[in-house]
Amino acid sequence: MGPFDNDSALDLLDELDEDPDEAVARLRAVMGRVLDGRAGESAMDRAVAAACLVAARVEPGVTDSPDAAELLERVPFAVDEELRDLAGRVFARAFAAGDDEWRAQWEAVGALPDVEAGLAPYRRVL
Repeated sequence: MGPFDNDSALDLLDELDEDPDEAVARLRAVMGRVLDGRAGESAMDRAVAAACLVAARVEPGVTDSPDAAELLERVPFAVDEELRDLAGRVFARAFAAGDDEWRAQWEAVGALPDVEAGLAPYRRVL
């Protein structure tokens, strides 16, 4: 399962497409939300997708999602060091042990190693 294979991530892509001028602000808000406290599954799905978009903007070949690739063609945004750092912190938060619903769901079905492997290319870019 990839970072854009869920409804929350697809909703984020739609929101970014609807208001491209606010893409960076929305990405910052989505990622910042999960870093400010306990993250629910949907919020973390959105934040991980946002972090993957940042990585894919830096290194376009990293994504194999047609939806993300098409969005990146239509919605230009610049990645500065702060945005890149924020994305890296989202990945660290997503895989940190704790009471996170997102991580717990993957652990419960034994899929956390697969999810980590699937997101590793994005993490390496950052």
